[in-house]
Amino acid sequence: MNQATTVASSQMAILKDVVLFDFIIGGSTGEKTVEADDFIREVGKMLPRGSFSWVSKYRSEAKREILKVGVARRIHNRVRGYFVPLSEAAGLSSKMTDIKARFMKEKAEFLANLPRIVDEWANAPVNASSTNNGKSRADLIRLHAPKTDDMDRMLSFDISATGIQSTSFFGEDDALHAEVKGLVGQAALEIAEDVRKSWKGPAAGRTSSRVLGLIRRVRNKAEAMGVLSMKFSRLAEVCDKVLGAVPEGQNIEGVQFLMVSSLLSRCMKAENILSEDSVRFDPLDVESAAPAVTPGVQPPVANVPMQSQSDLAIGDTAPAFDESPKPSSPLPTAILPSAAEPVASTQDDTLELVL
Repeated sequence: MNQATTVASSQMAILKDVVLFDFIIGGSTGEKTVEADDFIREVGKMLPRGSFSWVSKYRSEAKREILKVGVARRIHNRVRGYFVPLSEAAGLSSKMTDIKARFMKEKAEFLANLPRIVDEWANAPVNASSTNNGKSRADLIRLHAPKTDDMDRMLSFDISATGIQSTSFFGEDDALHAEVKGLVGQAALEIAEDVRKSWKGPAAGRTSSRVLGLIRRVRNKAEAMGVLSMKFSRLAEVCDKVLGAVPEGQNIEGVQFLMVSSLLSRCMKAENILSEDSVRFDPLDVESAAPAVTPGVQPPVANVPMQSQSDLAIGDTAPAFDESPKPSSPLPTAILPSAAEPVASTQDDTLELVL
């Protein structure tokens, strides 16, 4: 078995630790497509604007809950399910079951009111005009409006969770091989997208404690994605440190704001999340820092006692000392972190905040 095969096998081994979740609500996953294949966009033309907003609400909620702990499975830029760690599958399935129950309850209310909605929309003044064929818009609405039985069948909420046991049937031709290789990058992209949408950046110099909710989302997602890479586990640890150091219920300023902005600014790009460089945040007290050495000025050299002849052990010979003077190397200049940004370091491959 060559090295490439070994690496591929280790990557595919992740499948035993994840479950493939999927959901379809109202005949659509909510993706935008070139063709109008979503029936809601068609029947919605015969109903008032916003009649199906409740369907979109539950679809967005389901997707949001899955992405908190899972990573999208993309095939040719189309989402075809979500890989969720086994440790999160039970909790997520309970949440999805609850969302479905609320969806079905609101669906029953919608179907009960559908005849009234159609009649009121047909009688609206905006539909009193006639079309090119001589029929009024009101007549066309009453003729083509969706029927209750049809809507009952089409407004569905389907969920599934599947464990993948083997990919040996197609071997290397199985599309899962390419998908699994991209899971780490896909998870980092999803975290970065969430941060970019929710975090305005450090320009303001301070923020409210509501930003801690975003850090918790990043932390929970990173902890769940630790099954894919240890880099996500280390990111979760950094989030825990920040959450433990920043108080709730008040504006975040000063050193605490620098901690928050350092973390979130790094998470705004997927490549930063996955980079090997560490981020150290050390709010060094400037007054207690070692003084910088002025160029051209010889710093004082500490007096180091020389070992005397009487200090030598029996049998040792006295060392020979060179009497010629040698220039002393200047002490290194103290490098202080700026007040605006953390100090970058490449000592290890961890994300670390020195609190």
